[in-house]
Amino acid sequence: MDHLYSMEELGRAKALYSRLMTRISGMYPFYEGYLRRNNVDIMHAHFGYQGFRCLKAKLKTGLPMVTSLYGADATRDAGRPPWQARFERLFRSGELFLAEGGHMAKRLERAGCPSEKIAIHHLGVRLDDIPFTERVADDQDQVRVLMCANFREKKGLPYGLQALGNALQSLTAVDCRVVLIGDGPEKAKILEAITTSGLSDRVELLGVQPYAVVLEQMKRCHFMIHPSVTAVDGDAEGGAPVVLLDAQASGLPVVATEHDDIPEYVLNGRSGLLSPERDVDGLCDHIRSMLMSRDRWAEMGRQGRRHVEESYNARVQSERLELIYDGLLGTDKVGRAS
Repeated sequence: MDHLYSMEELGRAKALYSRLMTRISGMYPFYEGYLRRNNVDIMHAHFGYQGFRCLKAKLKTGLPMVTSLYGADATRDAGRPPWQARFERLFRSGELFLAEGGHMAKRLERAGCPSEKIAIHHLGVRLDDIPFTERVADDQDQVRVLMCANFREKKGLPYGLQALGNALQSLTAVDCRVVLIGDGPEKAKILEAITTSGLSDRVELLGVQPYAVVLEQMKRCHFMIHPSVTAVDGDAEGGAPVVLLDAQASGLPVVATEHDDIPEYVLNGRSGLLSPERDVDGLCDHIRSMLMSRDRWAEMGRQGRRHVEESYNARVQSERLELIYDGLLGTDKVGRAS
């Protein structure tokens, strides 16, 4: 990448004006000039709200625009004012909208995006950065369980903690520790769940950590719990958390939920075990199975790594994204602005 632009390059006056006009109109005012001066061929906006903010520049330049949607932008924002009308305009004007998986694609269609403008493009992880470790443990070894997420309702962490606490009540001989990485607005509820689940002396709270530390903790753990749910306000994963790909690439089996595109990311019964959302008993059964069937970890880890290599390799996905760009430029280079 030759250059990254930022507000600071505009100068103080223009930066303040840009923020003001973005607040008033919802669109960025200066992108058109950048695009023309740098002979840009195609625009790619990440998140639906950014697609709308770039719409003025897209219409002024006539460039084709791809928009990737990831979560709350499609599951919550697209259906409530003022964003509902903005998304309708974006769906009319944009050339292509990328969804992480089949479930997200259906959500986009329900939100009003024409089906012919929707394509599924998997996210990818850099496999060269994620060493694979085969998980093995004797019955007397300590089991380390990883939970890694932003402390928000849609991550469902209290359900996972409660399920783990319930499982350990019947497995008193199991030495189990929980590594909990993250922080956020639901922290008080997470701390309460740790206490009420009887896990106070078993949880290591590490807070927010850089990616390298997350990978190191993955290497030291034996399986992951990630019980995503749809929040009361409609916020949801949309696709699925990328950390599930990181975990499987590292060899970690996964206990998760049948939420949005997670069943595409995690192979139920092969690389992980999935339960319905908010099903504490189902999660408990799967966690208990993981704790009692340690001989399954290695094969589940191998299947998870293979699954990520085949469908979520960042290098391969980048090449596929280039083909998407080429297709748009070859068939509709001037865009379909309306």
